[in-house]
Amino acid sequence: MTNLLQVLTVWTPLVMHPMKDAATHDLLRGVLAEPDPVVRERALEALALAKSPADIVLVRKLRDAPFEATRQQAARTAMALGEPLGAREAAVAAATRRMVPVAGGPTLAGAVRSGDVVGIAGALRRLEAAEIGGSAAAVLALLDHAEILVQEEAVRAVQRGLLVQAGPKLLQKLADPDEALRRASAEALGAMATKLSGGEVIAAVVKRMEIDESSLVRQAAGNVLVARHDEAALVALRGLLRSERGVTRQAAAQAWGAWGDAELAREIEPLLGDSADLVARTAAESLGQLKHPASKAPLIAALPGRAPFVQEKIAWALGELRAAEAIGALSKLLGTTEETLKVEVIRALGKTGDKAALPPLRQVLASISVMHLLPRTRVAALEALLEAKDKLSLPRASALVTDLVVPPPPGGGPSHDDNSVRVAALRFLAALGDKNTGIALQAAFKYMAPRDIRPAVAETYTRLLGRTYVPLPDEDSRGYFVESLAVRERVELPLPGVRLQP
Repeated sequence: MTNLLQVLTVWTPLVMHPMKDAATHDLLRGVLAEPDPVVRERALEALALAKSPADIVLVRKLRDAPFEATRQQAARTAMALGEPLGAREAAVAAATRRMVPVAGGPTLAGAVRSGDVVGIAGALRRLEAAEIGGSAAAVLALLDHAEILVQEEAVRAVQRGLLVQAGPKLLQKLADPDEALRRASAEALGAMATKLSGGEVIAAVVKRMEIDESSLVRQAAGNVLVARHDEAALVALRGLLRSERGVTRQAAAQAWGAWGDAELAREIEPLLGDSADLVARTAAESLGQLKHPASKAPLIAALPGRAPFVQEKIAWALGELRAAEAIGALSKLLGTTEETLKVEVIRALGKTGDKAALPPLRQVLASISVMHLLPRTRVAALEALLEAKDKLSLPRASALVTDLVVPPPPGGGPSHDDNSVRVAALRFLAALGDKNTGIALQAAFKYMAPRDIRPAVAETYTRLLGRTYVPLPDEDSRGYFVESLAVRERVELPLPGVRLQP
């Protein structure tokens, strides 16, 4: 009994289950006399769960045990059994429940005096925007600290406090070798863009967009031009759109979409044919953000000849534009085996709001390949059809829940669809079905529903049938804790793993 392996393999599952019969309870009382403290502590935990007042005498004896862990567990068990605790035990019990507050660090001045780099960085991070003005001199001085970590936190503090006097230093740090510091400096300049001299700022961020190797720094630099939102910034962006460097054109196209003026959309439409896929993808995303109706035709024309990850963003943009005229072009892409692309195409078809998009969406539910299962596509189709309130898809949604719809692999048999699809189909049925749908669904279940979808089954039954159903847990002998020494009869669950709440 004193062997630790025996404790782990025998006592732990025995004592942790909250239900105890008389034989098990008597056994646990006897365990309190074992010499091994670990065994005694596990038994005390079990007796706390059993909550029998008759155990208090045995538990009280262990409050003076030689080991502190045993004494603390005995105190907790005594409290669970209803015995008032003494001052010491009450303090121990309170300490186990109390959340210890995190102590604040030193002030900025104190951290600077200590010279601790981590302390200085933490003090800068804790400065609120209203406090930074009073510590402006110290924050500005730390922009020249030897450690990059401190410089970055000082730049962040400058951004929160809008310390415009730090502008020249921030422009210098845009050329720092450290990427994180360059990005922080660009973001700080963006927060104060309208308060700084335009010419120097625009020239510095344009240079970053032209030469910087970091996409995050280029994006932050582009956001500075967007924040200025004046003619000089727009002219600079136009020049960057014609750069010979692909990543520079991409950053400029990204900023163009963030600019937010739909009338400017026509100027980036030519980038849909850019030789760099990343540029074309970003241009499509920006057109989707700007939502100019005239952009539909260029997007549709660019759709067939681009790489899948560019087509994905073109499809998204057409969805944002509610382009019903793109239904034909989008439907041709439903044969792809690229799941992410197909999901975006399905969502775009749903966003059109046109009845002509419903047949291809229904076909997605019917077309299941065992070699390319693509469950996310059927989830997206069900969501789109639900948005369209397409009741003609109710029979297929019911079949996705109950039937073996996945074709058999070589040498195997048919199987149910992925759990995510079955849950989406149940939600579809709950939203659009009626009582007859619920009755038919009950009759169609021939197999036990997996544990993961039973809550959705219960919710659907409840909504359709007007009575409350609850999911039932599995009884798995491999993971079910022992609750008795006696032989236990196995209970068969009713199909499909839910029952009517009494």
